[in-house]
Amino acid sequence: MPSTLSSRDSRSVPEMHQRSLRHDYHGRGIYLVTLCTEGRRPLLGSLVGSSLADAAIEPTALGREVLHCWEQIPAIQRELAAKKSSQTGQPCVRDISLLERQLMPDHFHGILFVRKEMDIALGDVIRGFMVGCTKAFNGLSPQVPQLASPQICGAPNQGIAGCSKAPGEGTVGCGAYSRREGSPLLPLWEKGYHDRLLTHEGQLQNMIDYVRDNPRRLMLRRQHRDLFIVQRNVCYLQWRFSAIGRVQLLDAPLVAVHVRRYFNEEQRRNYMNSCILAARRGAVLVSPFISEHEKRVRDEAFREGLFCIQLCAEPFSDYHKPPGELIEPCSNGHLLLLTLATGTPQERRITRDECSSLNAVAESMARQSLDNNITS
Repeated sequence: MPSTLSSRDSRSVPEMHQRSLRHDYHGRGIYLVTLCTEGRRPLLGSLVGSSLADAAIEPTALGREVLHCWEQIPAIQRELAAKKSSQTGQPCVRDISLLERQLMPDHFHGILFVRKEMDIALGDVIRGFMVGCTKAFNGLSPQVPQLASPQICGAPNQGIAGCSKAPGEGTVGCGAYSRREGSPLLPLWEKGYHDRLLTHEGQLQNMIDYVRDNPRRLMLRRQHRDLFIVQRNVCYLQWRFSAIGRVQLLDAPLVAVHVRRYFNEEQRRNYMNSCILAARRGAVLVSPFISEHEKRVRDEAFREGLFCIQLCAEPFSDYHKPPGELIEPCSNGHLLLLTLATGTPQERRITRDECSSLNAVAESMARQSLDNNITS
């Protein structure tokens, strides 16, 4: 029971949380980049709106500076390329288009299109943007409120203190963050950033929709904050999980969902239907939901208002949140995410061994759940 590349590849830019070690980040491509504020302090804006339909972010003065720095990227890179061309006598083109952006209280999403191969890597472009924002942050720091602790799950913190200049000391003070004039800049961003590379047709619109939907998803998480807090040491039988979502789903009978590769079309259809029928009778479906057919079972369950437990390969950080398509099922209590993994999350592909292991755990959970319900 629960208790509560090429020769010039991305490795030359160590600050990147790389999605692809083999991709040449000098080359043409569309990228979704995400930067988080240092300590996840909500310095960039505030969530406003009376309903999910009109959820939006109202930027702070610093947030407006961040947006301005982002909008200046194409012009700045064109100017730097022209300067280099004049110095070297060799053509240098940096053609970048900005496709979408979304400011959030403690992070920033931006989609950009590198139209032609550049003499510098994407990391150099983003690093310049980060430096410009950091300079703006330090210039505004007497006016920017700081938090003593980071916000959790998008929850507004208490005890926000305004910044002030310490009398007679020539310092800029921001609670625990203060800087003597002339000393190194206070950090605005966490070290590094996340990048996601567009790899197939149709992905761009999904990226844009994801970025635009951030405020609505934040409002959902705030309205159902208890379902998005990472719970540690959730015990079920012989396992100890980290969990996000409705832990009480572990009290119900469980049915594993594992669509085998050797199923023919009729077997696959009958098996998938049997899973949905079991869920309609009160069972909770448990699976890593890795294959497309398993995801179809999960999504159909959600459409019918049924319940699922999804096993994950990656560890959960304190700030972990479900992927965009799972935010709503989690917020309405129809989903529980579980992981046995510990350590620092890393962006990588799940391995075949991990898939097999997660399916084995799901099937063992379902089998023991059935045994417990028979004997109780």
